[in-house]
Amino acid sequence: MRCYKVDYKIIGHDIQIVEIALDPDEAVNAEAGTMTYLEQDICFETKFGDG
Repeated sequence: MRCYKVDYKIIGHDIQIVEIALDPDEAVNAEAGTMTYLEQDICFETKFGDG
């Protein structure tokens, strides 16, 4: 498994979010309930359990 540099930016002061820039065919795993928004052109798939 290769490790790539993750392009991210922390936004906000009191309540922070992490903005992650993904290249084509890249993916990110997140904890349940942590997604606040996504852009219109991004599709996502959800999996329950240990994925």
